[in-house]
Amino acid sequence: MAPPITRETAKTLADTYNMVKLIDQQDKKIQPRFRRMYDGLKSGIDDASEDEIELYRPQLAKVVDEIDDALNTVQGALGLLSQLRADKDLMETKFEQIEKLVKTVAAMRKRLSEQAAQARKLDHEVDQALGTIKKGELSAEADLGALQAQVKGLMKTIVYIDTEAPKLEQTARKAWDKKDQKTLTDSRLKLIDFLKYGTAATAMKPRIEKYKKQYPDLDREHKAEVQWLLDDLERAEDSIKRVEKTVKELVALGQVPKEEKKAPPPKFGNAEVYKIVKEFGLDTNDIDMRVKAMKIINSCPVDQWPKELAKLYGVKESELKAKLNNVRKLPFVKPLSLIDI
Repeated sequence: MAPPITRETAKTLADTYNMVKLIDQQDKKIQPRFRRMYDGLKSGIDDASEDEIELYRPQLAKVVDEIDDALNTVQGALGLLSQLRADKDLMETKFEQIEKLVKTVAAMRKRLSEQAAQARKLDHEVDQALGTIKKGELSAEADLGALQAQVKGLMKTIVYIDTEAPKLEQTARKAWDKKDQKTLTDSRLKLIDFLKYGTAATAMKPRIEKYKKQYPDLDREHKAEVQWLLDDLERAEDSIKRVEKTVKELVALGQVPKEEKKAPPPKFGNAEVYKIVKEFGLDTNDIDMRVKAMKIINSCPVDQWPKELAKLYGVKESELKAKLNNVRKLPFVKPLSLIDI
């Protein structure tokens, strides 16, 4: 009989299916628009048509942003699939479903990553095609202002991430300690969502480098401003790398372990208590005293029996201690003695 999956695993599996469904919806929306905008922009470059370039380039950039969002969702799905693969019981019963999900997500990641690369390569060709038009002092100033606005927007987000990521990590680790799977999963997903800004920082860097090559005769002040932009992007990438490291550590935790219930100590009945009392050399005929002795024996560690029984029967504790080894040798007491040790 196949082992049952836990409620937490079932929720993670359902979340994975929902995320894969979302990726599929995003992909179906992206594909026709990507082909149209990509082909249109390429035609504009081939025809040296500035109007066509200005028409299709921003539309393709929007599609690339959607691809980046979809790839971020893919990253989240892969994180959930990593958790599911670590669950041996689930893999024993749902291997085919997990295999299908992995192949589906991997195929979409490959296609979307290749399209993003194609679009960015084409964008580089656009820069070259428009190079002669965009040269000049006014163009340089305008382009630099646009880059500064983009980096400023990104760095505002990075400041937020630098503040929130440690809180989310702390929340996730506390959830792990408290065996709170829901909070752990929620915190991990929020951290995974931050990773997409690493892609944004990486994408901006080549644009600034292109700007430097496009305008090689910048004055010292403008060159310094360009370097500040690159420094900001370096800091942004470092921040996302820290988040990525945290995500890997938290994903590696897997699901919270099931709490094992400790077996209750054995309870002695009338027959066992009778033999214990007898071995101690105490009165076995007094039923009321035996009832009280049973409470002591079932509530105290073996080492405390001489002290408590001595109080009950009004005898010397030392006399009972002298007989404790013989009591421990009783077959039904011996296992309990080992536990005490």
